[in-house]
Amino acid sequence: MKRWLSVLVVFSCIIALFGCENGTIKGQVYFNAQVLEVNKEYIKVRCVKTFNSGISVDEEFSVTTDVVSNSEVPELNVDDNIRVVFNGEIMESYPIQLGTIYAIYLLDENGEVLPNN
Repeated sequence: MKRWLSVLVVFSCIIALFGCENGTIKGQVYFNAQVLEVNKEYIKVRCVKTFNSGISVDEEFSVTTDVVSNSEVPELNVDDNIRVVFNGEIMESYPIQLGTIYAIYLLDENGEVLPNN
């Protein structure tokens, strides 16, 4: 009986470790941010909601506007609320640097994504 209980515990641990995807969809993670500054090739943002990104709320850093999605980055202005979707890589530097940026979306007043045209 103890052997079966041990096997069950080990099996449960394996499922817990490998059965979950850490809240990501195909390696994509995202966060909501407020635009602080707009430049030609990047925007400076402040994270306002982390979701599954691992970025701290109120962290300020730059995000490239060179995205890999088919939709273009919307025209952004200071104080716009946006969602940034990226591959989850966060470089250990100060300020932080993100890996591949998949998309940047404007958010409406309820925090919902507005489709990019």
